Order: sequence, then structure tokens, then C-alpha cells
Amino acid sequence: MVFELPAPELQGSESLVGCIESRRSVRQYTKAPLPIGVLSQLLWAAQGVTGPGQKRATPSAGGLYPLHLQIVVQRVSALEPGNYEYKAGSHSLKQVGDRVPKEAMHELGIGDQPWLKEAAIVIGVSAKLGDAVRHFESQPPQGERGASYVYMETGALAQNVHLQSTALGVGCVLVAGFDDARVKEALRLPSNMEPTALLCIGQRRDI
Repeated sequence: MVFELPAPELQGSESLVGCIESRRSVRQYTKAPLPIGVLSQLLWAAQGVTGPGQKRATPSAGGLYPLHLQIVVQRVSALEPGNYEYKAGSHSLKQVGDRVPKEAMHELGIGDQPWLKEAAIVIGVSAKLGDAVRHFESQPPQGERGASYVYMETGALAQNVHLQSTALGVGCVLVAGFDDARVKEALRLPSNMEPTALLCIGQRRDI
């Protein structure tokens, strides 16, 4: 099943300088659902198409755009809880799995990270690392730097999402300490895709 997302807002946002100054990792969330419009804006900031030739919001070495987004929806207005894949070209979501149990979400983290089960959504970032490595191996002297480029791109995506979250007044935290095998199982990733980051987002409890 495919869900069309609301069009992203391209004007009237908070100033970039203000968002940079105010950006903080937020790990405590209310039980209120995230509006579907907020989810739409966050996904556009992460991987949305922003120009001709399918250029996207996040820079990508060689224009490969190897990153894929899957969203574990726990509380979003107008969406059933479940596992969704973001389709950048059509700015839509495709449901690829049912609700992920809260305890299974908690177990994705290394150590006690309750925000994984308490967030309204968790954005899972993944990539075909092998494809990126092979692409750049064919372009000496870059060699195996393909994997490094993927992680750099993941960092750029994460900062986009953090700043957009700040502009929207919602909380966000990047989770880098996770169990790869459990994330692959929960997100139903194919064997040739590796998780590179998790982003927990929800309505802030501190405001």
C-alpha cells in the first residue's frame, strides 16, 4: 500500500542560523502523535528531490544517492503503526511491514536507550555499501573510500533532519549505537543492505 505525503513547505521556515544555534539532541518525548505534515517535511529534508535530475536534499558522492530510508511509525496522525519505505521520487510512503513491538525497538540499541521505543517515529538509514565500494574502486585512487562516502552522506542527512526538527519544534536524536543484525531484522532489510544510522523523533516533552 502506498501513501501520498503532503507537499513539503518550501517557504517561511525558521532561520538557518537560529536552528543551528538551537539544535540539541532530544531524547524525551510525549505520547502525542506526530502530524503527518511534520513527517513529510522531515523526509523531504532527508532525501527529498530538490532539483532537476532527481537532485536531493542531501549531497552524494558521484551522485549515487545510495541511502534508503525506512520509517518505523509508532505514533503518526493519518498513518497506521508499521514499517514504511520512503519513495523520494514520488514523495510517498510504501508500507512494507506491520507494527514493530516496542520491546523489539528497545532491543535495537546497544545499552539502555528507551527513546527507541518512546519516539513517535524512528527513521532507519541504510545503504548498499558494497555497491558504493565497487563503484569507487573503478575510479582509482579512491579505492575503498566508497564506504567512507556513504557514512559522510549519512552524517549530512542526519544534520538536515536535526535542523528541520528544530525548525518544526520537535525533538530528534541520532542513534549510532545499535545492533546491526537486530536492525536488519526489524526493518526487514535485504542481506546486501547495511544500516548506517537511526533517528528518533517525537513531540518534545520539555516544551
